[in-house]
Amino acid sequence: MRVPNVGDQFGRYRLDRVLGQGGMGVVFAATDPRLRRTVALKVITGTLAQSAEFRERFQAEAAALARLDSPHVIAIHDHDEVDGTPYIVTQYVDGRDLWSWLREHGAMPARQALQLCAQLARGLADAHRAGVVHRDVKPSNVLIRDPGTADQHAYLCDFGIARAEGVEGPAPTAAGTVAGTGPYLSPERTEGFPATPSSDVYALGCVLWACLTGHEPYRGTDVQVALAHQQAPIPRLPGDSAFTTDLNAVIARVLAKDPAQRYPDATSLREDLERLAAAAPPDTVEGPPPPPPAPTAIRAAGEGRTSRRWPLAVASVVALALVAGLTGWLVTRGDGPDGDRTKGKEEPAAVAGDLTADGYGDVLVHQTRFESLSPLSVWTVPSTGLQFGSPRRDGAEVGLPVFADVDGDRRTDVVWLDEDDDRMSVVVIPADGERWTTELALDPAFDIKPYNAAAGDLDGDGLDDLILYGDASDEADGLYVALAEDEGFAAPTQWYSSELSDSLPLTADVDGDGRVEVVYFGTDAQDADVLRLLRPEDGKLVTVAEKVLGGAGVAPLLAPWRVGDVDGDGADELVAPNAAGRVVFVYEVEDDAFAPRTRWHTTPRSLDEARKYLYDSGVAGDALSDVDGDGDADLVQLRHTANDGAADDELVLSVQLSDGSAFGDPQTWGSLACAPECDDGFKLVD
Repeated sequence: MRVPNVGDQFGRYRLDRVLGQGGMGVVFAATDPRLRRTVALKVITGTLAQSAEFRERFQAEAAALARLDSPHVIAIHDHDEVDGTPYIVTQYVDGRDLWSWLREHGAMPARQALQLCAQLARGLADAHRAGVVHRDVKPSNVLIRDPGTADQHAYLCDFGIARAEGVEGPAPTAAGTVAGTGPYLSPERTEGFPATPSSDVYALGCVLWACLTGHEPYRGTDVQVALAHQQAPIPRLPGDSAFTTDLNAVIARVLAKDPAQRYPDATSLREDLERLAAAAPPDTVEGPPPPPPAPTAIRAAGEGRTSRRWPLAVASVVALALVAGLTGWLVTRGDGPDGDRTKGKEEPAAVAGDLTADGYGDVLVHQTRFESLSPLSVWTVPSTGLQFGSPRRDGAEVGLPVFADVDGDRRTDVVWLDEDDDRMSVVVIPADGERWTTELALDPAFDIKPYNAAAGDLDGDGLDDLILYGDASDEADGLYVALAEDEGFAAPTQWYSSELSDSLPLTADVDGDGRVEVVYFGTDAQDADVLRLLRPEDGKLVTVAEKVLGGAGVAPLLAPWRVGDVDGDGADELVAPNAAGRVVFVYEVEDDAFAPRTRWHTTPRSLDEARKYLYDSGVAGDALSDVDGDGDADLVQLRHTANDGAADDELVLSVQLSDGSAFGDPQTWGSLACAPECDDGFKLVD
């Protein structure tokens, strides 16, 4: 099985660009030279594609879907295999998905929402008549052409996990999982029962609610959402007008807990939606107040680290919770007492680099100017899962920024450090909450610097501590730790002393146990580059592994290393770009030893090109962030377009997506409109 790349000839199709990437495969915009048209070609990858049973099932389902003839279902043009890799070719729609539209614009006007969902109901009705159940109806599986206009047209897509009745063989879902996406799963689906047309109708009701309000009907952790589908009251829109009363009646019926009380089919739902659309006001309806804690925005549920296939364990927990009567889980966080961060709490899986809490990793750009006496800007660049959205520019704080979770909420906070006259000012911009500041008194003997700082939970209390670098003497460097407290830090104390010079600490959870280690780089007396793994023990950092690096081309001080879980195994790896831009290496730690490095990407460059890249690459910075939300961190690079030093030399953001074993070729995902300040310094915060 091979995974094709942009520019390849795949069967008779030429792959032009990547439209999206998820857990089951990659979607390309491709050219069909025989019919001279653009198509969407989805290549199925991963472990499922290696299963002969799955591939047989996939082809059977594709054949069933190809029989569908609906103006509101993406048409199937072709399906086959190339070198053992299954693919499906569909109609190409020049539009956008509903989730990204809602994320950008918020709730739809009532008329637009009802018209759109009526079109989707027609698509579902056509599918159900052909014996096909979608099983994953949600906003990111809806494409819209000309949204918000009189020509708005909606399409149901991604029937890749759909099931055609009467086709023998296993469903294309991994054992022990439930196909679908939590916030849109019907109550019976959360219990592990099979998908039906009625569960599709329920999911469309959840989509309707999202269109009207900008968020899903039930929010919280996986278990809380599943329980809410089971027991929470059906949500209602406030107001008592005749229109609102009719609309709430439709919502109550489509979201009924008992399938027997729902609409009998998608056609009857469509009829009510069209009737309401004709009488709907042109503006948005008032949504209900959100239950605590307030979420941030509608997310592409199932596209982030929370899988679109729920473990059956979630269904089991739901069943146990229902028996136990744990109704308090429905709309509350389930936290323990204040101050207890570890008990009674369903922890969400963190997504690397996610600054906006939508399940996709983002990037933060710090703008500096040498001669500026005051801080300039930071740019938050959000990911939509397919590209970067519009950057948001805010004022920067004084000093240098570091990512940390200093309040234990598993969200990324930004900590600003600035040292002056043996005092370090600390400014914390939390992901959720008010800005706060503190000041650390520094022992002059430590000679602590504000640069080369890192953050990580060294004492296991759930709060990230500050790891500070100090150059106490010509003979020894040191690492000093300021332990985190509630809205503060303790005075730094020395945790490590080293004979190495030019030291650089990085924090990483290399064994996936939830506790960080410190990866420590320095140069010894023979000018050899040395890498050490330090583990916290009783207020000290103890060396557990050491490696001498071969060649300065991968020295972290020359080509900065990054830390992240790039293969999705739950443990962090070290990503080491070659300074000449030819190779990206990855180091792993196995059994407390640095394993041999592996090549994750190679860029062919001549010797002259490599030399030019070394001294004049145009790269402003790079970082790791899970921009597509698939569970493994991707490599993001910020570089100047022309690299001519001009004030209008725009910065572009390129992404190399990880597939768990390699980085793909760079793809342009966005840009930074920095003119006329593009000759300032720009750095990706990591």
